[in-house]
Amino acid sequence: MQRRYFLGLLGGLAGLSAYSFKAYWPDDNSFFNDCLDSMPDELANHEVVLSAFEGLDTSQIWDGHVHLLGLGDSDSGIWINPQSLSILSINHYIRFRFFLNASCPLPNMSVDEGYVARLKSLHWGRGSRFILLAFDHSYNEQGEPLPDKSAFYVPNRYAAQVHKQSPDTFEWLASIHPYRKDCVEALEEAFLNGARGVKWLPPAMGMNPASPLCDRFYKAMVSWDIPLLCHCGDEHAVSGTNTQTYGNPLALRRALDQGVKVVIAHCGSLGSNRDTDKGPNGAHVSNFELFARLMDEERYNKLLFADISALTQNNRIGPILDTVITRSDWHPRLLYASDYPLPGVMPLTSLSLLHEKQYITAEQLEVLAQLRQYNSLLFDFVLKRLIQVRGQGFATSIFQTRSLWTGAKA
Repeated sequence: MQRRYFLGLLGGLAGLSAYSFKAYWPDDNSFFNDCLDSMPDELANHEVVLSAFEGLDTSQIWDGHVHLLGLGDSDSGIWINPQSLSILSINHYIRFRFFLNASCPLPNMSVDEGYVARLKSLHWGRGSRFILLAFDHSYNEQGEPLPDKSAFYVPNRYAAQVHKQSPDTFEWLASIHPYRKDCVEALEEAFLNGARGVKWLPPAMGMNPASPLCDRFYKAMVSWDIPLLCHCGDEHAVSGTNTQTYGNPLALRRALDQGVKVVIAHCGSLGSNRDTDKGPNGAHVSNFELFARLMDEERYNKLLFADISALTQNNRIGPILDTVITRSDWHPRLLYASDYPLPGVMPLTSLSLLHEKQYITAEQLEVLAQLRQYNSLLFDFVLKRLIQVRGQGFATSIFQTRSLWTGAKA
């Protein structure tokens, strides 16, 4: 691993609590990704790895949740909230340094360029694509930007540029805050520049999907048949506005009822929110239960989808992961996604715990542990192809995601 990132990460570890160390202590006592390259042929062609590709057309595999990050040390236009760059804001600093380490930006170039170059080197599967996510500023209800409450900013034009430079590797989703005065115009521009959809992170970006302020944006999305990838559930990776109540899956009824095609990230799997179906003072219910309620409503069968990114992380192992795997009736509407660079954040996913809970075998654990050091994206894909609950795994159809993002699946 590059020395500059290791020193930065090491400097931030003092801020972790004893509980955090215990809960997220990595399998091999290594908190950091070694960022190895040149994967040995023996590993790439191991039967455990090859078995993950059986029955799949790799040209149909589009990873729908790949973050585009950097430091803004090029002409990308990327902006990082100063808190994430200051050791004085220890929690923000540690998180961002872990993300940088997990992404393993290549040396001898800007971090922006190194991030993309590393991503290109991780490309696997003939015809497969990574869908890059732009990230807008936070805004208030008057349509004014809130830089102090924005976690970071990745311009749509930069995501479009990276796609155009490597169209056989990357697609992209725009990020447009619906409170912006020019939100509809920005959506049209993104659509004409090849955006495959829009990404929102309400708990960090400060948009309430249930607000009437979103209606004109929803109308435009429907008219152009543009899907919305929306984070639901609590958000812990970035802070921003810290509006966790906006992560309520039920808030997306407003979009769904207007005909917007919605993909709920992570199956809305963390935290709890009020059951607003029972009124504004409804009891607090787990976000995953609220997500499940929406999935089970027949009227949303052709509009509501969900991605399986982050579901193999430690904080989702157990009932949440088991339910998503065993609810085979959901599988036609589930989409493979990685949430890169998080698969490379070593403490977040414990292969030992997955083995202990009998999701994977000992042989699979050994191969996956090696694979993760070389290619965290391939690691995430193979893990999700192999994982099982009582002999049942994720259906093959979950990994054939291209048709949704190109508009063929409705």
